[in-house]
Amino acid sequence: MDYTPVATPRSSVNDADLPKRDTKVTSPFMVYDYALRCAIRAWLEQTDTLLPLPTATEPIKRSNSFRKLERTLSAPHHYFSISSFFWDESSDKKNKFTREMVKAFSKRLEEIYKGRNFDKPEYGEFIFQSGCKSIRTFLKEHPYRPIATITDVLDLFFNTCEEALKADENTKPHVEDYQRRYISRFSALVIETIENDAPSFGNPEMMEMLRQFTSCSPVQLKRLSSKSDTPAIQVVNAVPEELMNFPMVKSLQRLFQIDEAEHYQKLSNLMPICTESAYLFDLKKCINNVHRNQPFPAKRDDFASAAAFDQWQKREIKQLTELLNTLMLLNPNLTLTNDIGSGFPNSVQKRQSSDPLSSFPTSLGRTKSSESFSSVNNAFTFIPSDPKGCFRFLMSMCVDFDIAHFEQIPEEERSKTSILSNDSCDILSECWKTWRLSYPFRSMVYLNLMISKFDQKAVGFGEVDEAIQALEKVIEENDLNSWTIADHDGLLRILEKANQSILKELGEGMQEYWKISPRWVDEILNVLDKIYQNPVYKESHPDPTEEFLHLEDTLMAAAVERWSFIEHNGEDGNKDDLSRLLVIADKLNTELSTLANRRFPEPLFEILSIPSVVMSRQMPYFALEMDNWVSCPESNTAPIDITFDLYRQVLSLSQLYDRYGPKEKVSVFKVESWFLLQVTRWLRQTKEATKTWVINAINQDKFQRLNETVSHSSSVVDLFAMFNQAVDFIAELRWPNELQFCLFETFLSKIIGEGVENYCSTMEERIRHDIFPNEIDGQLDLHEASYLDKARYQLIGGRGLSNESLVPADYTPDLCVKLNNFEAVRERLDRLYPVMHGDYVAQYMRERLDHQTQYKPDNNNFLYSIKVVRAENLKSMDANGLSDPYVTFEIDGRQIVRTRTIYETLNPRWDQAFDIWRSERIVDVLAVVNDEDVFTADEECGTCWFKLAPDYFDDYQTHELKLDLSPQGTLILRISMEGEKNDIQFWYGKAFRTLKGTEKDVVGWMIDKITSYIRYCLSRQVITRILGREKGFFSSFSWTDAPDVQLSIQECEAALTPLLDFLEKNLKILNDNLTDANLRFVVLKIWTQILRTVDEFILPPLSEYLSDVRPLDEYELHIVFKWLELLKILFNGGEDGDAIPLESLENPRYFKLLAINAAYHLSTKKLIEYYQAEITTCASANVAIQADRSKSIYHSEHTVPDSSSKQPATNGRTHPIDLPDCDAILRILRLRHDRAAINFLHKEFSRRNDPSNTVVFEQKPLYGMPFNDNISTDSFEQDHLDTPTSPTMRPISPFSPPPQVLRETKIFQTGKN
Repeated sequence: MDYTPVATPRSSVNDADLPKRDTKVTSPFMVYDYALRCAIRAWLEQTDTLLPLPTATEPIKRSNSFRKLERTLSAPHHYFSISSFFWDESSDKKNKFTREMVKAFSKRLEEIYKGRNFDKPEYGEFIFQSGCKSIRTFLKEHPYRPIATITDVLDLFFNTCEEALKADENTKPHVEDYQRRYISRFSALVIETIENDAPSFGNPEMMEMLRQFTSCSPVQLKRLSSKSDTPAIQVVNAVPEELMNFPMVKSLQRLFQIDEAEHYQKLSNLMPICTESAYLFDLKKCINNVHRNQPFPAKRDDFASAAAFDQWQKREIKQLTELLNTLMLLNPNLTLTNDIGSGFPNSVQKRQSSDPLSSFPTSLGRTKSSESFSSVNNAFTFIPSDPKGCFRFLMSMCVDFDIAHFEQIPEEERSKTSILSNDSCDILSECWKTWRLSYPFRSMVYLNLMISKFDQKAVGFGEVDEAIQALEKVIEENDLNSWTIADHDGLLRILEKANQSILKELGEGMQEYWKISPRWVDEILNVLDKIYQNPVYKESHPDPTEEFLHLEDTLMAAAVERWSFIEHNGEDGNKDDLSRLLVIADKLNTELSTLANRRFPEPLFEILSIPSVVMSRQMPYFALEMDNWVSCPESNTAPIDITFDLYRQVLSLSQLYDRYGPKEKVSVFKVESWFLLQVTRWLRQTKEATKTWVINAINQDKFQRLNETVSHSSSVVDLFAMFNQAVDFIAELRWPNELQFCLFETFLSKIIGEGVENYCSTMEERIRHDIFPNEIDGQLDLHEASYLDKARYQLIGGRGLSNESLVPADYTPDLCVKLNNFEAVRERLDRLYPVMHGDYVAQYMRERLDHQTQYKPDNNNFLYSIKVVRAENLKSMDANGLSDPYVTFEIDGRQIVRTRTIYETLNPRWDQAFDIWRSERIVDVLAVVNDEDVFTADEECGTCWFKLAPDYFDDYQTHELKLDLSPQGTLILRISMEGEKNDIQFWYGKAFRTLKGTEKDVVGWMIDKITSYIRYCLSRQVITRILGREKGFFSSFSWTDAPDVQLSIQECEAALTPLLDFLEKNLKILNDNLTDANLRFVVLKIWTQILRTVDEFILPPLSEYLSDVRPLDEYELHIVFKWLELLKILFNGGEDGDAIPLESLENPRYFKLLAINAAYHLSTKKLIEYYQAEITTCASANVAIQADRSKSIYHSEHTVPDSSSKQPATNGRTHPIDLPDCDAILRILRLRHDRAAINFLHKEFSRRNDPSNTVVFEQKPLYGMPFNDNISTDSFEQDHLDTPTSPTMRPISPFSPPPQVLRETKIFQTGKN
C-alpha cells in the first residue's frame, strides 16, 4: 500500500512562523476592531443606510473568552492544559498525591503497561500502555514525598497520548476519538484507585470533576471553563438587526469567538465612528499621503526605481480618486468642513473627547499596546496603524478557523481557489481593499500561511500548489519591476522557505521510501518546479537543484536502515542460511522492482534516482551475504529447488541493478561464481535420474494410441515432458554468461541423447521379446543343444514341423505403436533442437573453444564398439541349400570375437555387439562368416577385411557399414569409437543415428518373423504340388508322368491363398496402426523380401560350378510370375490402387526379375554372347546396363506361353529382349548342364580371380564403403524408399585389406551347391 503523509489539522498558527516586516506586536483586539469597521462599511455600502442614533440598553454580562483568545493566539506555542480549565492554584494543594495514592496508583499502572491487566479494551492498546508507563515513571521520581497533583497527571497523560496518536499514521485521522476513550478510561482508573485504595485522598469537588472527564470529549473539555461572572457593560448605541445578521459581521464574531453581548457592545461603539464621511476622509488622506511621499500607502524609497514609483503613484491616485468620486456621487451631501491637511474631519474631531473605546474596561484587553491604535493616535478611521501586520493576523485567523471547521462548512460556501471559505474571502477582500494593500502582498501572505500550515501537517501539497498558482497569476498580471522592494524581498524569502519546507517534507518521506506514493512525490516535484521556475527565485538561485542533491544522504541512510530491518526480519532461529537468504532476496526484489519499475523509473528532476541510491547501499550488503553462504560447506548440499528459487531472486536483483543501479557500478553480483556449482549439481542429478525416468515412462506405458489422430503412446509424451522440463529449466535460468549457458545446453543435449539411447535399447529388448518370445524362435542355441539335436537340425532343418507351426503370429497393434514411438521421438527431437538453439550454440562454442575441450580416451587405448547386425545372400554350404552361419573377427591370425549361430538361413540376423580395446592406431580386422557343421569342420561362407583406426572414427558416431563378402554375400556392421564432443550437434546426431538404427532393426525383426513363411509359400514344393507333380512312395513304379497343366490366374491365386490371406490380414493391421511413413517403410521391406525370395528359388547362388537345382520349366516360371503379379496387385491396393504406388513396387529388383524371366530359357550360346557384350559395354562405358523399365510383366512373352505351341519361346522372338546383369547370366548358366556352360563358368571365374584383371563389373565392390552418416529428418524418407545414399569417400579407405592379403586372397572362393 502506498504511503502518503497525511495533513493533520492544527488549531492555530503562531506569529513566529510569519515573515515579519517590523517589530510591532499585532493585537488580536486591534485586528478584530478594524476588521469589524470594514464590515460595517461594507454593510453601509450594500444597504446605503444611515446608522441610527445611539440608545441605551440593558446591561449584559461579559465573559473572558475574548481575553483568553488574545492571550492564546499571541503565545509562541499553545498546548492543551487541563489544569487551566478545572483548577486554580489554590486547589492544587488539595489534589496533591499522597504516598498511599502513589503506591496504589503506580501498581495499577505497572500491571497495565506490562500487559498483566486486560480487564478493559484500552489496557491492551500500545499507546494507552505508553501513557501509563510515562505516568508511572513520573510518579516514581518522588515516591516518598510526592509533588505531583491530579491535574499534573491528567495533563501529562493527555499530552503523551496525543503526541503518540498523531505520530501513528493509523490513529492520526481519529485522534479525537482515541483521546476521548483514553482520558475517559484513565479518569475512571483514577477514580477506581481512589475509591478502592486511597479513599482519604479524594474530595467531592475533585471526584465530580473527574467524573466529568469520564463522559466528555477533549473538545468539550475545553469549553467547560466559562462559569465566572463578569461585570456589566452599558451599551450606548442600539445596533440594527440587519447589521447584526450581516454575514461579514457574524463571521468576525465566530472567527474571534466573541460573546454575543460583547460583540453587540462593540458594534454599538463603532457605529458612530464608521460613517461615510470618515471613509471619505480616509480616501482623501491616502491621496494626500501619496502626493506628499508619506510612508503609507508607500513612498519613493519603497521602490527600486523612480519609474516603478511613478507607475504605482499614478495607478494608486487613479484608484483612490475613482473611489472618492463614486462615494460623493452616491451621497452629494458628504463634504469636508476642515482642511484635509489637518488630518481629521470635523465630525471625528468632535468625538475625540468621547472616545467610544473608553467605554471598554481595561480588563477586556485594552493594554498599552491596544491603546496605541485608538483614533487619538491613528489618522485613519478604517485603516489600522499597521495594516500589513493586521492583515497577516486576520488571514492567519481565517485560515485556522476554516481548517478547524472544514468539515462543517458546506460545499457551496467553500472557495474554489483556496482553502478559505467564502465568508473568510469576503472579510479578507474587504479589509485588503480598504487598507490599501497590494495584490502581491496578499498572495504572498496566503502562500506564507500555506507553507506554515504545510509544515504543521495542516494542509497538503494541493493547497500549497494553489497558493503558488495564485502567486504566479499575480506575477503575470503585475510586472515584477513595479513591485516594492519589500514585496520583492519578501517573495524571495517565502519561496526559499517553501523550498526548505517541501524538501524537508520530501526528506522525511524518503526515510520511508518504500512506502511513499509516486503521486505524492509528483505533487512535491510539481510544487518545487514552480518554485524553481519563478524568476525571482531563479535570479538568486541559478542552480536551484543543488539543494535537491542533499536528499541523497537522507536516502542512503534510509536504505541502510531498511536493509538492517530486512536482514533482521529474515533471521529466524528455525531457518537455515539458505532460507534466510531467500527471504531477504525476495523482500529486496519485491521492494526494488516496485520501486524501479512502478514507482520511480525515472530520476527525480533527472538528478536523483531513488532506485539507484538505494541499490548502491543495499546491494553490497546482500552480495556479502551471498559470498558468506557460498563459502560455507552447506551450500554444496543445499536443497536444489530452494537454491534455484534463490538464484531466480538473485538474477532478478542483478538485472535490476544493471538497469537502475548507479552509473559507476561496482561488480557486486557474481551470479556465475555463486551458482555455477549448483547448476552443475542439477545437471548431474538430472543425468542420474534420466535412466529411471525412461524406465518409468516405459513401464507405465500400455502402448496404445493416445487418440485417433495421435499414433504413438504415452511413453513418448512422458519422455519429452521430462526433456522439455529440463530444457525450460535451463532456458528460464537466463544465465548471464553466454559461454557457460552454451555448455549447459550442450551437456543437456548429452543427457537427452543418452535418454533417447536408453529408450531405444529398452524398447528394443521388449520388441525383440514380443517378436521372438523364445529368443531364437525354434532354433537351437549353440551351447545348450546336444550334438544329436544339432545333427538332426542340420540334416532336415525345420522341415519336420507342421504347416501350422510355420505360420507366424500376426502383427499386433502394440507392436505398431512401439514402432510409431520411434518416429514420434525423432519428430519431437527435431522440434526440440531449435528450441535449444542448436545451431547457435554449436557455432558459438566452436568459435570460442578449441578441440581440447572434447573428451577422448587415452591416446594409447581405443575402445571400439562393433555390432554385427546381419548378413545377406550368403553362400549355401549345406545339402538343404542353406547354411548355419556365425561370424568371427580375427586380428593377426587370432580370433577375438564369435557370434552365436543362426541356423538354416542365407540371410541371418545376429544383432550382437562387442567391445574391442586396441592400443594400435591402425588395426586390420578379418571378418569371417562360417558355416557350422556338427560332424565335419566348419566351412567358410565368406570373408572381408576392414580397418579400425581413430582417423576413420574420430567423430565418435555410429557408422553402418555394408561389407561385400568373398566370394558372395554382404555383411552389415555398426562401428563406433568411444569418445564425445562438447558439441550439441554431436549429441543430437548420435540420437538420430540411434533412432534410425533402432527403427531398421525393429523393421528387420518384423520381416524376419514372416520370412520363413514367405519362403514356404513361394517355394518349388508348392509349385510341384499344384501342378500335380508331387511324387509319393508308389510314384516310382508309374510309367507315365503327370501331364503339363497351364494354370489360370484363379488357380494360381488359390495356391497362394494362405500367403495372401496372411498378408492381407497383417497389412490391414499395419495400415490401421502405423503412421504413413512407417507403413510405407515396412510394406516395401516386405515386398523386397518377396522379390528376394523369388530370386533365390528361381536361380541358384553365384558359383563357378554347375548347380544341382533343376531349372524351372515354362509352366513353373509362369506360376512364379503370376504369383508376383498377384502380390503386386495386393500391395498396390487391388482395383483401387490406393496403397503402395506402382512406381515404388516396380523397383530395380523387380525389373531385375523381369529381365531374368526374359533370359531364363535362352540358349547357352545366346547367354554367353549377351554376357560378353555386357562385359564389353561395361569396360568401355564403365557403367552397368539397366533393365528396360518400360516393359511390364504383361508384355513379356515368356510370362504366359502360347498354348498352341510347345516350341520354346525363343523360336518366335522377333525383337531384342531385355538382359539381366552379368551375375544373373552366370547364375542362369549354372542351370545348363552342357560342356559350353561348364567351360565358360570355369574360364570366367578364373579371369575374375586374376588380380591383374581391371574390368569393372556391375556388381558392388569387394570391400564396401561406409554409407553417408549425415543424419537428418529429410533423409529418413529416402531411407524408407530403400535407395542407397552416396558413399562418403575418405583419403584412406578403412575397408581395404592389407596389401599382403590382397596378393594372397582370391577375389571369389569357389564352392559347390
